Amino acid sequence: MTITTETARPTARATLRSDVLLAGRVLPVHHPLHSFIAVNPLAGLEARPFADALRCSGEWYGARGTLPEAVIRAAYRAGRITDADLTAALTHRRPGLRAEPVVRLGEAALTAADLLRLELLAAPPAPRPRRRHRTRSERTAPAVARQVDAYTTRWCAAFLGDPAAWPMPGRGGRFYAAWRDLAFRDATLPRPARAALRRLPEQAEDALGAALDRLGVGAADRVAYLRADLTRMPGWAAHVRWHAERGGRMDLVEYLAMRLTYESLLLPPSPGAEDPAPDEPAAVPPAQRRAATVAAALGAAATAEQLAAAAGVLARYPAPPADLVWLEAYEHHYRTRLLRRLPDRPGPASRRRPAAQVVCCIDVRSEGLRRHLEAQGDYETYGFAGFFAMPISFRGLDGAVQPALCPALISPAHLISERPAAGGGEAGVQVVAAADTAWHAAKDGHLSPFALAELSGWVAGPLAAARTALPVTTARLRQRLRGAVTPPVPGRLDANESVPLEERLLYAQALLSTIGLSCRMARVVVLCAHGSTTENNPFQAALDCGACGGHRGGPNARTAAAVLNDAEVRTGLAARGVVIPADTWFVAAEHDTTTDRVLLLDAHLIPEHHRGDVQRLARDLARAGAALAAERGAALPGTGGRKGRRLIRRVRARADDWAQVYPEWGLAGNAAFIVGPRSLTVGLDLERRVFLHSYDAEADLDGTALETILTAPLVVAQWINAQYYFSSVEPDVFGAGTKPIHNAVGAIGVLSGHDGDLRLGLPWQSVGYGDDLVHEPMRLLAVVQAPLDRIAGIVERNPVLRRLIHGEWIALTARERPGEAWQRYGRDGWRPWTGTDPREQEHT
Repeated sequence: MTITTETARPTARATLRSDVLLAGRVLPVHHPLHSFIAVNPLAGLEARPFADALRCSGEWYGARGTLPEAVIRAAYRAGRITDADLTAALTHRRPGLRAEPVVRLGEAALTAADLLRLELLAAPPAPRPRRRHRTRSERTAPAVARQVDAYTTRWCAAFLGDPAAWPMPGRGGRFYAAWRDLAFRDATLPRPARAALRRLPEQAEDALGAALDRLGVGAADRVAYLRADLTRMPGWAAHVRWHAERGGRMDLVEYLAMRLTYESLLLPPSPGAEDPAPDEPAAVPPAQRRAATVAAALGAAATAEQLAAAAGVLARYPAPPADLVWLEAYEHHYRTRLLRRLPDRPGPASRRRPAAQVVCCIDVRSEGLRRHLEAQGDYETYGFAGFFAMPISFRGLDGAVQPALCPALISPAHLISERPAAGGGEAGVQVVAAADTAWHAAKDGHLSPFALAELSGWVAGPLAAARTALPVTTARLRQRLRGAVTPPVPGRLDANESVPLEERLLYAQALLSTIGLSCRMARVVVLCAHGSTTENNPFQAALDCGACGGHRGGPNARTAAAVLNDAEVRTGLAARGVVIPADTWFVAAEHDTTTDRVLLLDAHLIPEHHRGDVQRLARDLARAGAALAAERGAALPGTGGRKGRRLIRRVRARADDWAQVYPEWGLAGNAAFIVGPRSLTVGLDLERRVFLHSYDAEADLDGTALETILTAPLVVAQWINAQYYFSSVEPDVFGAGTKPIHNAVGAIGVLSGHDGDLRLGLPWQSVGYGDDLVHEPMRLLAVVQAPLDRIAGIVERNPVLRRLIHGEWIALTARERPGEAWQRYGRDGWRPWTGTDPREQEHT
């Protein structure tokens, strides 16, 4: 039977789409700025072990996956990495080293781990990875590759950017159709290319297939070639992938059809010379030569017999990748110190009712607030993901909707609206909100900024000068003017009307039971969300709550408080065994992580007989916030030499300074995720580096709460950790570059300058200062206090956890109760964590 071309075409299109899907799996997704949340830039490679993913990253992106060896060796010389750390890293990767006999080189007695450690120290630094998979234009005509990139930026920005700012004909339909109707009109293109663009097929798949044919890419090489093109500009490709996965009007097939059409039409007829192939990795030197290298590094006059014995040991252990050994040693130093600090005995449990209990987000910035508040008096603190088990969207009094105040792993289930508590006032708020919207629309438009400048420049100019010279004073004046126009309107949420009772009971029980707050409640329980205040910062969402979809968490705390204060909910919870005392009142609050002020929300709803308790708590929260601001200020650029109140004022002024590129450090330094009761960490200064999630194993007999924590908050924390990690070790590829040269593309993202790729990851000012890193790039350590068999069962039945832990994207250590040794979980089950037993005489 003869298959006609028309019959075969749908099959060919489906095959090509499948190839694009396979090629695109190497990409992350890039969220727009208004909901910027953390992603692992190598998320597409998480099915592979971490070491394999780094190798692939080097081949496809030309990216380094660990700190430069010069930096890591400097850390060794400074004592940040010790010989004991290197030995622990080597024995973790090569467990058989412990069983090898001791050998001698000259007068020195060496273990097998010593031999590998000395070999590592003597080895020359590895070269930077080279991008091995490249497009034809990259190999033969780099100018054409740059030209294709420039066209890509222009078209993607025009189609995906703000329609009010840069209107593009046809953007109401699919990208390929709009581009096909306009591309041939571009006078910057050569005439033959424009003529060919006039004849493009109607389907993007057909245009992509024709471009591949012109480039000489056969079916066997197609996925690799498509992936090479996608990883050349991973920022735009990752945002297109995000756009397509949410039902947008552009996908990777259309994106590639555009790029490869340009490439195939602009390449010269006769290709230039191919770049030389990258050097293959050097062969492993013979064991005898390796032994001689170790002896030379040691300065030992070894005999032939000694060299032969050392070579016999080394022959059984090929040298592990140096970069991964250095990384694991770097991590081991911090992790072992942390585990040794966790107490072996729990403190005596207090039977007194605390003055108040405060439930904070697990965010590392909340660790400092909790610590300083507990120092103020008889307060208990807890940690829970900052959306407080309320997967909502929110409509404020101004009518603006925040669409997804919940982790990216779940979808919002309900729209919660705010209403004026006593009627009236809402109209004024909406008028001011509409004026703000109109102002920004005019400012961002194509021609309207010129008219706006003529009409308002005489006001805006002096205001801009005042905001630059006197940011705090100007901010206060703006707040007073806004308050005069629209006085504050007390609001109330319709949570108990919008959410069915059964779901409210489910959310409330999940919150209280997961953290062990289902009994012994204080008179006042605060649900403390967080957000960040900055001016002129495209990455504002990166400083807000990741558990709230990159937004402030106040609406979630208010919703949770409204649900838990509802009499109907309390009755339903009591029937399930969760009894909230009649005199307990839940209060919503929000911690501003730039100023370290804590604002109590919905104060007008607090009963009269609780106001004295709340006022005392507010004073202590103010003292705790001031102490935290002073602590943070010591590490912030531009605050040197100031102390006391002057330092605190300087730290808080950053929130109003529109020229400030270091408003706060965000989650820089994050390194561990601790799941357990507060007794595990109370009184410890964890340096704002640890996610703290409350958990009581004795109250979670079936492990449901622990499974929720490990499969949701821990996974989100790993995204955050990975984004900070890769933005630090490879800022040029996986970071966003430096803020001063950022050019925002609508709400999509930023470019460095006026052209080029959409930047992935975090700006340098989130991870470093000057030429130095502030963030210590390490994989996340999960620390759990719970029965080991319960933890292992959860890991093994959840593919995401199994992949992260077995693949060594994160490390998991646990113990069932205080006093027991810490165990590390991996493919071969539980093993003792080296260096945490106090009987070990290991220097760290």
